[in-house]
Amino acid sequence: MSLPPEKVQKTFEDVDFLAGDLFGPADRYRLFREKVLPALRAAREALAGLYCRDNGRPGIEPVLLAGVTLLQFMERAPDRKAAERVRTDLGWKLALDLEIGYRGFDPTCLHYFRERLLAGGRERAVLDAVLTALREAGLVKRRSPQRLDSTHVVGLVAEMSRGEVVRQTIRLALEAVAGSGVSERPENWGVLWERYVEMEIDWRRQTKEELTAKFAQAGRDGLGLAAWLGEQPELRGHEKALLLERVLREQYEITAAGPHPRKAEVAGGVKNPHDPEAQWAAKDPAQETAWVGYKAQVMETVGETTEARRKGEPTEQFVTEITTTEAIASDFDGMDRALGAQAQQGQEAPPALYVDAGYVSGETLAEAKTQGRELRGPARPCPSREGGLEADQFDVDVAARRAVCPAGKTSTQCSLIHDAHQQTAYYRFEWGAQCDDCRLRKSCTKSRSGRRTLCVGEHHDRVQARRREMKTDAFAQEMHRRNAIEGTISELVRLGLRRSRYRGLAKTRLANYVLAAACNARRWLRLLAWRIGPAGAMA
Repeated sequence: MSLPPEKVQKTFEDVDFLAGDLFGPADRYRLFREKVLPALRAAREALAGLYCRDNGRPGIEPVLLAGVTLLQFMERAPDRKAAERVRTDLGWKLALDLEIGYRGFDPTCLHYFRERLLAGGRERAVLDAVLTALREAGLVKRRSPQRLDSTHVVGLVAEMSRGEVVRQTIRLALEAVAGSGVSERPENWGVLWERYVEMEIDWRRQTKEELTAKFAQAGRDGLGLAAWLGEQPELRGHEKALLLERVLREQYEITAAGPHPRKAEVAGGVKNPHDPEAQWAAKDPAQETAWVGYKAQVMETVGETTEARRKGEPTEQFVTEITTTEAIASDFDGMDRALGAQAQQGQEAPPALYVDAGYVSGETLAEAKTQGRELRGPARPCPSREGGLEADQFDVDVAARRAVCPAGKTSTQCSLIHDAHQQTAYYRFEWGAQCDDCRLRKSCTKSRSGRRTLCVGEHHDRVQARRREMKTDAFAQEMHRRNAIEGTISELVRLGLRRSRYRGLAKTRLANYVLAAACNARRWLRLLAWRIGPAGAMA
């Protein structure tokens, strides 16, 4: 499909010419046409790389498809509804600079446009176009304080039991064989097809013994099918064959006697074969917030001042990055990815990054210091110690290899210990004979020797300093700058962030980029309308 010629001339059929009086200067559709649409047009050269220059049938204008995609995410319209509004809604026609008689296009064109963005590596084209316009307008600086937080994204899949996962994976593999054109079939093909494709099981009516038996049977059948697929050159590397092997490894212990169900599921295992990248994760040890899907890291700018805004005044802060990761990825890893993605797009590292306790550790504080930036956020509480004084009650100077206990005595020995199993290093401080006649001995340690030892991480002094800073009023006041990220995540959730529209990490990442662009566009339009005032909205 080739790139269509760009529209450069207005006609008497344009909505702005025939019905422009219906939309005042502060109307969101007019502002979209005047501010957002030019930003998308400026990115046309990047979008043009997704099409052939002069080969094939002319496609639909990519700027138009980008604009429709952005509008549908701003107004939570599915593909069919979005295509209908392009054809019938004067507001959308004005926003997209169309003629009043434009007949629209088939809804599948939006799907194919997203596929082109993914195939061409342009997933964030819409977000980057909006951010570029915001920078040119002076609303987003290349180097400014930012805040960061994460939220969960539920995958577009149903929850399945372990038995259902295995049975559905076998069914998908069988259907892949049936549709591959390979004439050869396994010896028990008829039994497998009837058992896993044609048969529907009511899991609620099954006893525990029946479910256990079916799970074991599925393991044997799946292992036999996987072995047969491995002998077929045409099917050996098929996506469903590889998925079947993976699910069998995750759900069973494969021995010479056959597959034996694992007692516990492996971390990051397949929870639904229709989206094997969706993972189970929990946000807290109590598992009050557990989901199957992905995680999103959201970054936005922070204002230079903390002055209260007038009632109804829109925010001037905008989302600069939304990084979609696996559900089990840690916040430390997510922060590194988000900062790396910003660097690739030309956004300089923020001089100060406001976060919650999930991102603060001795390592991240030291890394931020090395990179010349500040990581501002509370540290996790000091782990409680049964029968002894906590580590925070000791004054530790890691650089000087010295620690002072609550009784005022300085350590006599410091050892650096490398834990090969945990791949970590820590310092061990000892006080020796000074503990023998110490007045705090009984409350300090319950060890048999009666002598206290203290083990801390390599950057414990940084964490300790942050915990002490947390007790000040100035720190509590400063953390107000972080809290607004909760409102941004709430706004993104209302736009559809909580549940992915599509299956797969790549498609979910694309959708989240467009969601961030939609959030920025909405905020920009509200800010522009506020500055114009009520009179402009009624004009």
